[in-house]
Amino acid sequence: MLLVIAASLAAVLLGLYLYLAPKPVKTKDGKTLALPPVYTGGIPVIGGLMKFISHPLKAVHAGYEEKGDCFTIDMIGKRLTFLIGPKAGEVFFNSTDAELGQEEVYKFMTAVFGKGIVYDAPAHIRHQQFKFLGKGLKTERLKSYVPLIVEEARRYLDEKLDKESGEIDILDTMSEMLILTSSRCLMGKDVRENLFGQVANLYHDLDQGITPLSVFMPNAPTAAHRRRDEARKEMVELFRKVIKKRRAQTDIDTSDMLGFLCTVRYKGEKGKEGRLLTVDEITGFLIALLFAGQHTSSVTSTWTILFLLNTNKRGYLDRMLKELGQYADVKNGGCRDIDYDDTTKLEFTESCIQEGLRMFPPLILLMRQVRKGRQYGKYGIPKGDVVVTSPAASMRLDSVFKKADLYNPERWARSKNLPRYSFIGFGGGRHACLGGAFAYLQMKCIFTVLFNRYRLEPVSEQMPTPNYAAMVVGPKHSKATRVKYRRRTSEDIKASINLDIAPLMVADTKLQPPAGAEHKEYTMEEVSKHNSEKDLWIVIDGLVFDVTDYFGQHPGGVGILNNAGGDSTVGFKGPQHPSHVLTTVMQFYKGKLKEA
Repeated sequence: MLLVIAASLAAVLLGLYLYLAPKPVKTKDGKTLALPPVYTGGIPVIGGLMKFISHPLKAVHAGYEEKGDCFTIDMIGKRLTFLIGPKAGEVFFNSTDAELGQEEVYKFMTAVFGKGIVYDAPAHIRHQQFKFLGKGLKTERLKSYVPLIVEEARRYLDEKLDKESGEIDILDTMSEMLILTSSRCLMGKDVRENLFGQVANLYHDLDQGITPLSVFMPNAPTAAHRRRDEARKEMVELFRKVIKKRRAQTDIDTSDMLGFLCTVRYKGEKGKEGRLLTVDEITGFLIALLFAGQHTSSVTSTWTILFLLNTNKRGYLDRMLKELGQYADVKNGGCRDIDYDDTTKLEFTESCIQEGLRMFPPLILLMRQVRKGRQYGKYGIPKGDVVVTSPAASMRLDSVFKKADLYNPERWARSKNLPRYSFIGFGGGRHACLGGAFAYLQMKCIFTVLFNRYRLEPVSEQMPTPNYAAMVVGPKHSKATRVKYRRRTSEDIKASINLDIAPLMVADTKLQPPAGAEHKEYTMEEVSKHNSEKDLWIVIDGLVFDVTDYFGQHPGGVGILNNAGGDSTVGFKGPQHPSHVLTTVMQFYKGKLKEA
């Protein structure tokens, strides 16, 4: 009898294993590829799962050290396959939506953004939605946001830091300032002046309603989820009145994102104009943008400030203060009015922000669902796996960044041939963050106001520890997030401007091919055939780039078509481009231009 039971149990387990076992991936010539090695953390079956639940980033680092840049953690019925580092990242970022999908893994955000919005929308609708959001963050619109951000930053500091000196929690300060500046640019002056308190409270409940549990059980009956769902309903009703008022205007004010979204339409059938966005959709888009902008920018700006204050002996803070000082109002204190062109000249300030983002990216994991088996080297990643890349792990590899665990913003003036996808602070490829340019702009404007008005000093000599329990990883509140402030005098500002600081040893401004990439050669005749928004190649410094997937993200909009299929070196190096564009364009490297 026991033998019969044991045999039956074995048959059931075998059947379950065969049912759950991934289908092998085969090459075009029929060769079966090996599955990626499984990281178990030394404990068979459940070890990798236990390590990952305990500390996801430590598990990723351990898996990389033990198994290499491609490995799997078995989550008991769900396989997470990790692609760590620039080379493995090419599979993650270069794959099409038909090969790797976003909707399956980010569906849990539907409760916040709304049904039929972004990850809950069909592909053809979602693509249009991303185009709407992309158009709302183009360069011309960013230019109009600069005075709004500066005004809000001044107003906040006047109210909150109204003494000659004091002490603040810099994480709270940046979070509050970023939500104010974001809401002003996205939602408009009327919402900022009359409804901001309500919006902020509802946003708080939405934010607190996304927890690690939400990823797996987004509608679990918890108090946080109930408050989240109620907050979203109230947010829609609040904006219903605002949108109705905006659309009643003869000439709708489109200077902010809300007004712009009130005017756009979907594509109709047979080329006809389609319907306007619904109130629910506009609200969802504003929530999504506020989530992305406020979280990323507040966390990144906080880390950047703390790194600068705690590495002051290396001279990074003084170098940045000298650069920002060119926009100081020396006579009256603080900063003078600035415009978009001024912000593009803040190259070292931007490098400081980019280095903060490299050290502690807000999202430690990016995920996709495998819809079609993928190959990476000798491994086959089967359909049904969730592939994961980790900006937090990948951007700390010493094989990519020299002394990767040290904060060094000067590296960005010298690193001109990093591998593709070495910097993925805002993601990469076709699904890179649409708001990256806005985030940099927002932080540079705030830094210009903040550091020209106050001298900051750390309360603690220690950096805070990252809060890995949060969905967006920022520093934990502690003594280490507190800073002292002192209002700067005219003499203090002059002293920063007049500091004798040696110019940075900048690498050759000519672009170099990314390290480790294949260098196929193309003739200019071949390049010239790719000259439309759906098939777009350009040449910069003799290097060929396929920027088709970047077209929708390009802040300059259709300006990128000016040299479609031709040489774009002069335009690329124009003053309109901030310094982070270098790491962006390298993601789309195709090969070299063949010499005539």
